Amino acid sequence: MLDFTKEEYDSRLAQTQREMVRRGLPVLLLHAPENIAYLSGFRMLGFFMYHALVVPASGQPILVVRDVEQAAADETCWVQNRSVYIDTEQPINAAARALRGLELDGGKIGIEHDTWFLTLERMAILQSSLPNAEFVAEPNIVRRLRLIKSPAELDYLRQASRVVEAMMQAGMDAIHVGASERDLAAAIMAAQATAGGEPPLEPILMTGERTRQLHGTWTDRRLNEQDAVYFELNGVVRGYWSKLMRTAAVGKPTPEQRRVAEILAGALSTGIAMMRSGADAGKIDEALRGPILKARLRDSYYHRVGYTMGLIYAPSSGEYLREFMAGDTWKLEAGQVFHMLVIASGIGFSETVHVTDGGPELLTRFERRLFECS
Repeated sequence: MLDFTKEEYDSRLAQTQREMVRRGLPVLLLHAPENIAYLSGFRMLGFFMYHALVVPASGQPILVVRDVEQAAADETCWVQNRSVYIDTEQPINAAARALRGLELDGGKIGIEHDTWFLTLERMAILQSSLPNAEFVAEPNIVRRLRLIKSPAELDYLRQASRVVEAMMQAGMDAIHVGASERDLAAAIMAAQATAGGEPPLEPILMTGERTRQLHGTWTDRRLNEQDAVYFELNGVVRGYWSKLMRTAAVGKPTPEQRRVAEILAGALSTGIAMMRSGADAGKIDEALRGPILKARLRDSYYHRVGYTMGLIYAPSSGEYLREFMAGDTWKLEAGQVFHMLVIASGIGFSETVHVTDGGPELLTRFERRLFECS
């Protein structure tokens, strides 16, 4: 079953091909799973093996697919033209066959330079297999189209937000003195499944002194009174991710924990309120980052405070097509979706936000405060 209507896929392909013609690119050879899925619908977990999508500037694309993944393609993908390989052959041969069949193996071939899935080894084999081709960096044609979400994509993101809220509630409910981080993770992952979510990366879950880490996951550590419990969770529906970050205290929070949480939550509220089409990213960044530095909650604050969300494949946990960094000059556009976050002193809050002409739509609606759990 397709995740979107055939008409939506047709529109995406047409926009891609128009931009290819404008850029003088006869063909794209795409390897990023998000871009393959966006144009073809093909979704599965086996992208650790070689897969690609050949997109000519006119006509129908060709899916390069491992033979044993054809059942997944039959279920999720509208593209009927396929170049199939079996495990006893060099997978790149299937891509070369597809390009030769289109007579596009001897000119410019646009490839993504920023993807985990076109390794140096695979690139070297591609070049040797297609000696007459000129491989050029494509200008992120599909990635840029993905920035503006369609109504159907937004529906999936709203569903994913309900999933991540259920996961967060389950994590909060599992907190008590003596519980282990593993106990919390079990509750969260059970809620993910029962709420209709899909498996993303493992949850970011840290407690006590471990909250100084940025991307730690669970251990067998047990909770003590006044520990901070830091969650960054991902709800996923049809490959679309919504993220939510909250922090709890085991028992009564310390005065310092309360102070930090109040400053962080206030900064996040101020920054999100500014998010509408045409807004200046640099000013929003300063609204989030500035109060934290002014209060000296951090000695420095260089990492991003927001980035785009949508269709994502691990090992990434965000689209990263647009990021909020100090001094940014780009403008927000209606239809973009961002994960906005503030972190300091082992405490963090975040929301997934849809930008509209009239202002922000909070996709995540979990209460934003420092929770007290006993």
